Amino acid sequence: TVFMGKWHMGNDDSPRPGFDHWVALKGQGEAIDPNLNIDGVRKKIPGYVTDILIDFSVKFIEKKRDVPFLLYLSHKALHPNIFQGNDGKITAIGDGGFIPADRHKGMYANEIFARRPNAFIPPLDKPALARKAGDLLPLGKETGTTEKTIRERAEMLMAVDEGLGRILEVLKTKGELDNTMIVFTSDHGYWYGEHGLNDERRLAYEEGIRIPLLIRYPPAIPSGIKRDEMVQSIDLAPTVLEAVGLTSGSQMQGKSLLPIANGIAKNWRSTILVEYYSDTVFPRIANMGYKAVRNEHYKYIQYVELKGMDELYDLRDDPYELHNLIDVPTYANVLDQMKVELEKQLKETGAL
Repeated sequence: TVFMGKWHMGNDDSPRPGFDHWVALKGQGEAIDPNLNIDGVRKKIPGYVTDILIDFSVKFIEKKRDVPFLLYLSHKALHPNIFQGNDGKITAIGDGGFIPADRHKGMYANEIFARRPNAFIPPLDKPALARKAGDLLPLGKETGTTEKTIRERAEMLMAVDEGLGRILEVLKTKGELDNTMIVFTSDHGYWYGEHGLNDERRLAYEEGIRIPLLIRYPPAIPSGIKRDEMVQSIDLAPTVLEAVGLTSGSQMQGKSLLPIANGIAKNWRSTILVEYYSDTVFPRIANMGYKAVRNEHYKYIQYVELKGMDELYDLRDDPYELHNLIDVPTYANVLDQMKVELEKQLKETGAL
């Protein structure tokens, strides 16, 4: 097993148990000439960070072996060129910002990316977001993500796309492509100006909590299928374990996705729990730690530290979460049901 890239454990880049080979960035790392912890030895490697991590990954895949392998690759992209201290304080590395590879700079310079209908809409019915935040402008058109930023993010991702292509090609060359489970997913992304937001990515709205998930594994997953069940990242480990003939232990709260892929899943979850613990990274969302519950119809967001500022949404009628129904009398019963469901979820996951 090998780990490559950004480790989501603050600024501790040291090797973790269970990995035979370790190549890690400290914190978010640097876009250019990154410092890496390679099996416990820290070394500056010249070049562009995404390409470097792909190079290490390809070399690992190309090794001769008689046993299965696991490669966990976690890119710096799509993070800006900053260092975040243990106290949450952010310091720019160089000019900061989103840094594409030189070969991709400017490729989207004239593109206009699609926005969702809730882009730049001031969140006037969301008391937590409508609070005054120091000298920051109220959320709206002026605070939403700029076209320049979106273009740079898209350009930064191009090296990730190319790198995935290299990995697929080397697996094909080795004759292992169709015998390898490939899981492609991501961190929780930034806003494109929804509700006037930009980089305050920790909130419970749909654009923040939903991430892509693509799995390729011909022996157990039919090609071209798309499923609508509510799956979570906690399901990935049980999925991989089942694929190699093992059973996940009772300490795992997720479920294998293979039954879903083959249309035989029974009693699948209909509700998910979403949590965020307050931090000091973004002044805009100070003290906005929450416990939220979402099903196919409704979402309830309960702010832990901000009393009287909770939110309730009817996702079928209002998929862009423009109308907070928390104080609407006709939704009082729904609110009560969602509160009960939230408490149930917290108990089942050990949070209560």
